[in-house]
Amino acid sequence: MGRSEDRISCLPDSVLQSILAMMPLKSAIRTDVLSQKWRNLWKYSLSTATNLDFDGDFAHNLSAKEFVETVNRYLLMNESKKLETFHLVFCPFDLFASDIERWIRFATGKGVRYLDIDLSQGFRNPVDGEFTDGRVPFELPSSLFDCDSLIELSLSRCMLISPLNLRNFGGLQSLSISHSNINEEMLQSILTECSLLEILSLRSCQQLGAINITVPDLKLKRLTIGDCFISDLLEIDAPKLQSLHYFGRLCSETNFTNILSLEDASIYSIGRNSELDYTNLLTGLSHIQILTLCTATLVHLHQNEESFDDDLIELQNLQELQFLMTSMSDGYLTCFYTFFSICSSPFLEKLFIRLPIHVEDRNEEKYGVSVRLNPIGLDNFTFDHLKVIKVTNFKGSTNEMRMVSFLLQKAAALETLVLVLPFVKVGNGKERLVLRILRGQVLLLRKAAPSAQIILHEFGEDDGFNPTHVEIYNDYSCLPSIPSMVAG
Repeated sequence: MGRSEDRISCLPDSVLQSILAMMPLKSAIRTDVLSQKWRNLWKYSLSTATNLDFDGDFAHNLSAKEFVETVNRYLLMNESKKLETFHLVFCPFDLFASDIERWIRFATGKGVRYLDIDLSQGFRNPVDGEFTDGRVPFELPSSLFDCDSLIELSLSRCMLISPLNLRNFGGLQSLSISHSNINEEMLQSILTECSLLEILSLRSCQQLGAINITVPDLKLKRLTIGDCFISDLLEIDAPKLQSLHYFGRLCSETNFTNILSLEDASIYSIGRNSELDYTNLLTGLSHIQILTLCTATLVHLHQNEESFDDDLIELQNLQELQFLMTSMSDGYLTCFYTFFSICSSPFLEKLFIRLPIHVEDRNEEKYGVSVRLNPIGLDNFTFDHLKVIKVTNFKGSTNEMRMVSFLLQKAAALETLVLVLPFVKVGNGKERLVLRILRGQVLLLRKAAPSAQIILHEFGEDDGFNPTHVEIYNDYSCLPSIPSMVAG
């Protein structure tokens, strides 16, 4: 068979330039080596480009100095009158602060609408996620705050100027701030002056002692808060809030009012602030439809099980539930059972469980726990509407099989059970054998829904079943410990 004809290269230059304009900058530059026809076409594409992305892929194999020189050269080539997006991922920023300031002036001078300055690359402490390179956050130039075209702004490891002057940010709809010096006063300025703000993300902001989201006429719809370790108070009064994501060390006091529009929430705690009242937290979220929880919540509920008596936490609207399990030891399996004895979710339809990658010795007593291996108090419990169960990182350990067996026996309306094996970097030919063995073991389990389909597959295969909350945030913590628990 002869060599296939290159029909794309036969297209007019104007068409090829349009194609290149839609490609990532680095990919467009690579077309220079395809043929004489393509040579230098990318330069025209760059001169008219309205989307400039200088990210980690762009910086691949470039030293910091080469990266800066390349960006400077490319910006000189850009002749567009307007910019849609400008994305920068760079380190070490402290050695090239003047260049970064010039790049920001370039973007804001062209009326950029979507601006992302990410200077968070660097070594971090594995315990708290703090940087260990000794660099002071980059001080943002005043030219940024003179820009009145921004719709989305993302800043990482950037220092805000106090007092904030946000009079030009009236059109801002999305704001993400991480590793910054933002404090309570700055937060209030943002909420007050950015009147169209709908999406707000605050991550690793270590000068926020209190997080107060209570400004009148707030249009906020999505709120993400994480790793703000010194924050002790979280107050939310947001009538239009639809989605809440909270991870890291949770505030010891939480007050939720006027959040009836909230539809989904993700609570992922490192479990170090044992004084937090998870019962009150869940009660405040009792009306939501989608919920993701970590093991810290399960542990707290188990420790306070006797205080509930016959009073359950009513999750009457809950349709989708996800558990992020940091362990499947005997203690955590006990906490898993306890959740369903305390929290009522009669209309639950989807249950997702992410297990730890490694198997732990279920008899190991490093937590000093006293456990129950059978779900006491759940004899008459059933999942009347549960149709889909998906368990990720399933390895077939004793406690994982116990958990799956419990779910199969209680879900009379179950349609599909999906079990996903952990990710394996290098296959050794045994994956298929493991799948067959595990499938045989699971098929022997008794189930309340005889027609339920059971699917086992390797990590990465698309089964069509995914939780709403697919982004799992890092908390830089070790496995949270479980204090001694009294057996039920």
